Amino acid sequence: MKAIFKLSPGRGLAFGEAPVPEPGPREVLIRVRAAGICGTDLHIYGWDRWSQERIRPPLIIGHEFVGEVVAAGGMAAKVEVGQRVSAEGHITCGHCTYCRTGNGHICRDVKIIGVDRDGCFAEYICIDANNLWPVPDEIPDHHAAVFDPLGNAMHTVMAEPVGGKLLLITGAGAIGLFAVAVARYAGASRIIVLEPNPRKREIALQVGADLALNPADKGVEREVMKLSDGLGAEVLLEMSGSPAAIEQGLHLLRNGACACVLGIPPDRITIDWGREVIFKGLTIKGINGRRMFDTWYQSQNFMLRDQERIDRLITHRLPFDEFERGFELLEHGQAVKVVLEMNH
Repeated sequence: MKAIFKLSPGRGLAFGEAPVPEPGPREVLIRVRAAGICGTDLHIYGWDRWSQERIRPPLIIGHEFVGEVVAAGGMAAKVEVGQRVSAEGHITCGHCTYCRTGNGHICRDVKIIGVDRDGCFAEYICIDANNLWPVPDEIPDHHAAVFDPLGNAMHTVMAEPVGGKLLLITGAGAIGLFAVAVARYAGASRIIVLEPNPRKREIALQVGADLALNPADKGVEREVMKLSDGLGAEVLLEMSGSPAAIEQGLHLLRNGACACVLGIPPDRITIDWGREVIFKGLTIKGINGRRMFDTWYQSQNFMLRDQERIDRLITHRLPFDEFERGFELLEHGQAVKVVLEMNH
């Protein structure tokens, strides 16, 4: 089968062939129809510090996909050949305290496809049948391929009640922009986005933001305070991982507010903990992946109701073998979400 590999340490990826995997007793074999390029894949492509510490080449990368079941192991329950599916990319142990109390997304023994084991940037992938998500016919392939990042956005937005509240979103990458659309769907009263890229600020306004500002502009704090009666935002959704954005986001929160933090900083960060957290009485929630499977139900309901916003955010659909162009577009901030499509 054709596949996209991280063959060795260093920048870049390779296109080549690999054996079609065979499903284990509880696994299914899926023919991949479409796959999304994620920020994690971009980190692996660029071979940053996180990638150097986590990734063990050779590896087929990718973890966002939709496909069709073509074979199933003998103990794979409630799955049919020909069924159209996406899948949760976190493979958990299934029996620890976290998994047994509905918190499998923070299982300490998790393995992630495309990170810890071969992923979906290939014509076929094997995955545990329990991780499958049947896709309704009403959801097209290029939408179903992005269940994963939409789920991250959904988890972040839903971690704190946002209905009727003033939200501040720092970072308008793909997941940040999905969060804008979800927050509008969830009933936020006002949504302010801080993002340095002018094109992404424009898209943020198109999918539901009331105000999109360059975080480097001197008038940012004044604009936020104007919309909040001088108090600051009620909820921060931190989607960038930028140390400067995290610091600015916390500063623009009002006393008693909540920060839901998904973005991962490249290194340790310094925060004025007393001034910006303790004396403000803030609540900080770390967001990891998606709740299995609460978030999937929420994401599917959103997809079925608001396909227009999702279409705006999937800016490029490319043939699988043009993956290099997809990565270049993302690196240069010229794309929001890129979906690679198979031509079987």
